[in-house]
Amino acid sequence: RVYAGMPVGQLIYFEISGPIQRSYSAKSSAKYRRVSSHPTPSRMHLNFPRARRGR
Repeated sequence: RVYAGMPVGQLIYFEISGPIQRSYSAKSSAKYRRVSSHPTPSRMHLNFPRARRGR
């Protein structure tokens, strides 16, 4: 569902054409540095007051 005031993003993918020089997790500014074989669930619901989360 999309609610009023909810941020909406855009994803753009680029195809790489050579070897990767440095992975994102290796950067000092990396947000997610732990390697995981599982996807990270969305935390978007934390941006909204509890009353609007419903159900």
